[in-house]
Amino acid sequence: MRLRALGKMVRGELARTRGPLVTAGFGIAVGVASLVFFLALGLGARKVLLGDVFPIDQVELEPKKTSAGLISLLGGVHEPAGIDPQSVEQLKALPGVKEVFPKLRFRFPSMARGGKEILGTEIGTHEMVGDGIDPALVAGTVTGFRDPLETPGAECSSNADCKGPQYCEKPSKAPRGQCSDPVPALVSRYLVELFDHGVAPAHGLPPVAETLIGRAQGVAFELTLGNSLLGVARHGEQRKARVKVVGISPKAIDLGVTLPVEVVRRWNREYAGEAAATRYSSVVVRVGGAGDTGHLIDAAAGLGLVPHDTRARDVSVLISGVLALLVLVASVILAVAAANIAHTFRMLVAERQHEIGLYRALGASGRDIRLWLSSLALVIGTLAGLGGALVARGGALVADWRAAKDLPDFPFKPESFFVFPWWLWLLAIGFASVFALLGAFGPARRAANTDPAQALTRDR
Repeated sequence: MRLRALGKMVRGELARTRGPLVTAGFGIAVGVASLVFFLALGLGARKVLLGDVFPIDQVELEPKKTSAGLISLLGGVHEPAGIDPQSVEQLKALPGVKEVFPKLRFRFPSMARGGKEILGTEIGTHEMVGDGIDPALVAGTVTGFRDPLETPGAECSSNADCKGPQYCEKPSKAPRGQCSDPVPALVSRYLVELFDHGVAPAHGLPPVAETLIGRAQGVAFELTLGNSLLGVARHGEQRKARVKVVGISPKAIDLGVTLPVEVVRRWNREYAGEAAATRYSSVVVRVGGAGDTGHLIDAAAGLGLVPHDTRARDVSVLISGVLALLVLVASVILAVAAANIAHTFRMLVAERQHEIGLYRALGASGRDIRLWLSSLALVIGTLAGLGGALVARGGALVADWRAAKDLPDFPFKPESFFVFPWWLWLLAIGFASVFALLGAFGPARRAANTDPAQALTRDR
């Protein structure tokens, strides 16, 4: 059968039987709308939870915790377990591992005070937690995050000897120091969101998220090294360092500041000794995909390392389970719609027995009849799939509008709760077409096997 003739037959049948066909296609559209809406919602949740909150493509590993903490608290100084450089090299050699970035936690007490530039008043904390990370971990996303002593200034004995924003980086008991730019720092979005929605309203302070992003180069504070509310460092002398926030990054520690690892290494060596400077507190391992995470965790266990946080894996399993359930519901709707299409096409074939018999008598083959009805089902499925996808997109826009209007601000609240990648539209049309063809398969086969003599005789 020629394509032009096939198109003419399909258009004619759509015009003659549009009522029943629209009803049959409506069920497909409802199923596709449900499927696309649920999948887009799941993809949106995955993007926020596994992208911003719990990144799934990277794992932070740390040494196993032991019960030695209480014993050391009662009888001496506690030395936290660390990760030696040899273990880091072993992790780099594991299959599926793309990059490994060691981290150094502050091993000395510290305090911080600042923020007058953006808040109008000085605020501070009597105990500052900090991390040191490799600048390569944030390369391409943050500028200016590097050890300032890579390009040191002039020698100095006090801050008065340095110009502009520089300060005198003078280690404990050193006769002279060197002028240094403020140490660049990163803060997490979680910390900013916590401040904006928790701390700031309680103290009548303005939210800082947009200000930090727009004025990061001007936000500075003083970090007191070697002393805090809980005590003083075992080594070194109390002194102050200048720090400036250069960006907000998901690679930053949740609560605290994140500095270049070499800066923390120097300070750890000064205030906690050589072991604190050479043994890493944890390592961030970036893998090729979510499927490599389980193999990495198993291999790391042999090195005495465990995940710092398993929430990413737990959330991934939860989202996958919920998505599977919702897709099952949508598939049931589509299956019912396919049954409705089968019923409609059976009625159509029964009503067109004489016409089908006439086509066969005039030379149409069984393949032509199957092609005619299958093409009709394909058109119905394509139109219903596209309509259902558009309905789902409209529903998502309405849901986002109501969420923006009715839901209060909360940490990591996205602009949209849905994600509609290009392949989701193709999936919608493909699913609708497949279920429509499945529904029409039986009636099309029956019509193709029609005996023209019997069909023409029966209608006399």
